[in-house]
Amino acid sequence: MSASTRRAAGALGVVTLLSLPVSAADRPTAPGTAYPLLTSTSSPHNATSTDNEVSRGTALYWSYCGACHQANGEGVAGVFPPLKGSAVVNRADATKHIDIVLSGLQGARVSGVTYTNPMPALGATLSDADIAAIIDYERRAWGNHGSLVGPAQVASERARLK
Repeated sequence: MSASTRRAAGALGVVTLLSLPVSAADRPTAPGTAYPLLTSTSSPHNATSTDNEVSRGTALYWSYCGACHQANGEGVAGVFPPLKGSAVVNRADATKHIDIVLSGLQGARVSGVTYTNPMPALGATLSDADIAAIIDYERRAWGNHGSLVGPAQVASERARLK
């Protein structure tokens, strides 16, 4: 994470979630919002997601992505692109989404806006399972509907990119 990203995260008061309750009765909302954190029962893909996997994806999102892309997935206008409603996130083929998380990105053009702030590459930092958990969280949050991925698909893309 760059110094400017760390400063932005601090300025936004981002909280890293280390653990989340599994009980539906204790399920929190995302920090600073009224948005409920997702569970496998609220996911359209609940046949393949457990509460533990969803909680892990949520915590990883907050640790690595939330400072820029925000609790509501809307990013920061002109600074960090939105994930909510993103064509890449909602695409059935998750290849581009995986590539971006693994390799990072700078200069993306989204809805006519060019985002010059770099997104860091997480491929050297996170495991295939961690990256799959983040991507799955993003693909089921905020009304998104992209198909879910697994660690094997991330591993395959990681090998292809080398």
